Amino acid sequence: MKRPCAFGILAHVDAGKTTLSERILHACGVVRALGRVDYGTAALDADEIERERGITVFSDQAAFELEGRRMTLIDTPGHADFGGETERAMLAMDLAILVVDGASGIQAHTASLFSLAARYRLPVLLFINKTDLPSCDLQSTLRQAKRRLSPALVALTDGMPDMEALSMIDDAFCEAYLNATATRETAWETLARRFHRREAFPVLSGAALSGTGVKELLETLARLSDFQAPDCSGLDGVVYKVRRDPSGERVTFVRLFSGSLRPRDALRVGDGVEKVHQLRLYRGAAFSSLEQAGPGDAVGVTGWSTPRCGDMLRDGVWTAPARAFATASVLSARVEAAQGATPHALLSAMRTLEEEEPTLSVGWEPQNATVTARVMGTVQTEVLSQLLRRRFGIEARFREPLVLYHETVAAPVVGCGHYEPLRHYAEVHLRLSPGERGSGVVFESRCHVNDLPLHYQRLIGTHVLEREHRGVLTGAPLTDVRVELLSGRAHLKHTEGGDFRQAVYRAIRQALFKAQSVLLEPYYAFVLTVPTDCLGRVMTDLTSMSACYDPPEPMEDDVRLTGRGPVQTMMAYPPALRALTRGRGDIQLVADGYEPCHNAEAVIAEIAYNALADTDQTPHSVFCSHGAGYLVPWQEADEHMHLPVEPA
Repeated sequence: MKRPCAFGILAHVDAGKTTLSERILHACGVVRALGRVDYGTAALDADEIERERGITVFSDQAAFELEGRRMTLIDTPGHADFGGETERAMLAMDLAILVVDGASGIQAHTASLFSLAARYRLPVLLFINKTDLPSCDLQSTLRQAKRRLSPALVALTDGMPDMEALSMIDDAFCEAYLNATATRETAWETLARRFHRREAFPVLSGAALSGTGVKELLETLARLSDFQAPDCSGLDGVVYKVRRDPSGERVTFVRLFSGSLRPRDALRVGDGVEKVHQLRLYRGAAFSSLEQAGPGDAVGVTGWSTPRCGDMLRDGVWTAPARAFATASVLSARVEAAQGATPHALLSAMRTLEEEEPTLSVGWEPQNATVTARVMGTVQTEVLSQLLRRRFGIEARFREPLVLYHETVAAPVVGCGHYEPLRHYAEVHLRLSPGERGSGVVFESRCHVNDLPLHYQRLIGTHVLEREHRGVLTGAPLTDVRVELLSGRAHLKHTEGGDFRQAVYRAIRQALFKAQSVLLEPYYAFVLTVPTDCLGRVMTDLTSMSACYDPPEPMEDDVRLTGRGPVQTMMAYPPALRALTRGRGDIQLVADGYEPCHNAEAVIAEIAYNALADTDQTPHSVFCSHGAGYLVPWQEADEHMHLPVEPA
């Protein structure tokens, strides 16, 4: 048996992604009758909410055989509100099929998915769908894809790669092509090699609803699914999904890279162990039991209660993810339960949902007993309300979401923290520098092990990354910052682990009080289509919303605008656009990172955050004199430090 391969189906909502998945499963004999999304009969949209709404909300999978290889198809949500679910599914994929709506072209979310696949180094195959519609202009869509996705597209026609396009990518093939010695097989070998390196992106076309092009897609998939096994030994894998089955039992979905799993296997988690109860091979909501899972398999595991989405399995031991997910919520909403449910019952239910959807980042405000959650948009809040009602019997409503701001620093700054109450001691000096947009908080050490033992340096790094540090402008989370350990000191007798935690927190906070802070706001990428006679008014609207856009693209009677703008100004624009254009206009909004806030002074004044009054994030240091600890304000602390303070 060849090594199993897992591939995902990615697409903008309504591009035909689930319809294509159904066609593939039917062609491979997995389902007898073709399901339809609009009829609520799709095999991979098995959840009641998905059938009601006619959209994919949860990633689902089905296994089948293709030319002697076990394939796992992972159908992912197309709606941007569920982008976190799609990103986590990418952890399990070897390659992705990006479905493009040939009638609508490259939408904002299509481009976002292509970029996300690049983050996970996923080879991507494009399938341009709906070519049977009169509004589909295949050549126009290809030109747009080359401009907005990648110029390295290679069209496949009658089972043959476009040799001219391939020669523009591979020098050796170019020479053979010019010498008329290139063959069909060498073309496929070259394409496969470049595809696996993400240097070429094959393009097929067809119509999923009628099945046109599906046979060619499967043949291409069979040719391109021979991936080299990852260079690892022992039991290695990754958790890409957590669910509850109808009985309420937790199912942890894991993709194995090497090694094998069997029922009753015990794995170390922290200081304890957890045993595998059952291995499940899923097809939508149905599953069959496995006696063993091996390299390349994507399976559901019961019996594990600790591993979370993104956790890595290394040599049979669970470790936290190496980096944060790119998909993050840009809005925050308060959640209120109707009479009959206590706030704590609501909090418990939301914590369960957070385990399955980590981007929720559920919070608790003890001063007013309020639950908060980070959300992507109104469709997600509607689905969450349905889940709370159906699974927990809680009627809840989400308040109007508020924009989530972030803060960063404009220039390097050094912060120092000292913590020395009686019989405790730790001092830490950190440099905070601006990081790349979207990089989050990154730690590295510049301190020599002769000055501070390595285990203390690692402990400091853990404390830097373990909590969400608040900025001093609005109390928003700190991000896009590189934190460097410059120096530190411990005491032979009195230093405990918690002492460095206190010193690190105070050093970061003092640095922020010294720094030139920058308020960041979330941005949307948008693709907007309007009638030509409405273009002038729409461009005026976009300018007033502090949005920027590329030159208009003519499209018969309509015009397309592509650009970016602040979430705060644009999130209410879709209904206004529909009213302005009498329903003829359309806009697609996708979260697209953070940029400096366009109206920072107004936002800071409105929030009125008092940084010094935030006792959970103090910038002051604690020193010891005559057997007693005393507080030194952040402005004076540098003069009291026991180590020399380096310049920024």
